[in-house]
Amino acid sequence: MDIYRHPLADYAHHASCDRHTGVSDRAKEPGRIVTDRINRKVMKKIYVLIGIACLLSFSCKEKKQTLGDRKEDTVKLEERYATEETLDTIIPHAGIKFKESRRADPQHPPVVIDLQTEAEKNELDVNRFYTKAGYVKLKHPLAEKGIGFLGNARFEYSYEGGGMSSGRGFNSSVFLSGDKIVAGDSFFGYHCYDRQGNYSYTIVAKRDLPRYDRNNNRVFITWNAATDQIYSFSMLEDNCLTVKLMDGQALFHFHNIALRKNYLTRPASFGLPMLLSPDTYVGFMYNAYIPHRYSMMHSFDIKGDTLCRFMNYNSLPTSDKGMGTNPETSDFYYYNDRLTMRQAYNDTIYRVSVNRLTPAFIFNTGSKKPDVQTALRGNKEGKIFINTILETDDFLFTIHTENYDSPNNRKNGSVKFFYSYYDKKSQKRYSIPSAVFPEVFTLKNSVPGAIPVLAENMRVYQDKLYVSYTKIRLKEMIDSPGFASFPATQQEKLKELYDDLADSELLIMILQ
Repeated sequence: MDIYRHPLADYAHHASCDRHTGVSDRAKEPGRIVTDRINRKVMKKIYVLIGIACLLSFSCKEKKQTLGDRKEDTVKLEERYATEETLDTIIPHAGIKFKESRRADPQHPPVVIDLQTEAEKNELDVNRFYTKAGYVKLKHPLAEKGIGFLGNARFEYSYEGGGMSSGRGFNSSVFLSGDKIVAGDSFFGYHCYDRQGNYSYTIVAKRDLPRYDRNNNRVFITWNAATDQIYSFSMLEDNCLTVKLMDGQALFHFHNIALRKNYLTRPASFGLPMLLSPDTYVGFMYNAYIPHRYSMMHSFDIKGDTLCRFMNYNSLPTSDKGMGTNPETSDFYYYNDRLTMRQAYNDTIYRVSVNRLTPAFIFNTGSKKPDVQTALRGNKEGKIFINTILETDDFLFTIHTENYDSPNNRKNGSVKFFYSYYDKKSQKRYSIPSAVFPEVFTLKNSVPGAIPVLAENMRVYQDKLYVSYTKIRLKEMIDSPGFASFPATQQEKLKELYDDLADSELLIMILQ
């Protein structure tokens, strides 16, 4: 599963602290995004609207939940779903309920994965773990307006009063849940389908649609005080948490797709929100440019009461001189319905609960690990930066670079890409030889009737691995240097799928 945030979410946070930097974002929605310039005043106004101060103090300790407690929680949740509550204001209780814990689970200690040394070469063929392939096509509900799902798209923002920002590598997101599929993006909304690809309804949409130039695969947005925005979208099973900015107000919409309704609407709080459960969430606020200790994340209940705060223990920047870069973004995903995260420039992947971060994996990068000052403003040659993480029950797949990924570094060859996976059964890390960029990197897929796995767009839901392809992404695969290495049957299958897919449609391959 996945979490989506608005492509300018990081900039909004930086601007609120009066900092400016170019950043990349996959939120990850999938695909690297590089921003050129941004109107900081506009983004500061947005975060003034979104920001609600978090009250900082500690109180009671964590209590063990009994079977009776869980039954009571189920009843309360059913009562919650039965309502369609709207709150004009929230008044959180003072204080913080739990103290942060960051201890390991003795029965499941964290796995240490060495990234600093070259691993044994071993191709990853996903047919080791999956035996059946199926396809679903989704038609965009706005297709008649010339709008479709986005694949490796560029976008441009123009701001009232001057200023612009732009980015590349933007992809629409896909989420699976039970018998439903949700697909979409911040530009053209999120839409619900059944597993056969039939459109059901739109979960959230924009009032003011951007202009989409299909021929050049580019989205154009004009931003002013009245512009509505979908700021973020988080989905856990049948529950979604959306942040929508409209008419100067940012609102949380807690939504259930089985019931097709919001079960709570209320003013938004600060940070990137992600569901922990139907009625708890975290707000993530890490900003690498802040030069002092602060809370990188808080957990909240549905009404906004602060449950716990999690401190930032990364190294701190020591100087603001020189041009700023921000090569990493934080990673968030769900593994077995458990929110999992890696903070940018941190070597640990954590399982997240209301008051605990439990280490699951630790990346050992040795002398190649950059401190935050080096990452932001120093010499990054030879330093490791994490680009992509995907976890299944069988393996942990990663893409990392030495030096940071930028158009110039790609052009001059100074950034190197490394594709590898940790096999959970053998407890070994293997490297996957490849000389292509992440946008067209594929995993071998010998499952009958399947096509190569576009790694940048692969996601996990329960025992399934699924991959999304737009017509543009299929064409990029066909035109890529790696196409000649695909088996002849897969070359023909790719061409067939490309010919059959409309410009506005999205193809999803589901492996199980």
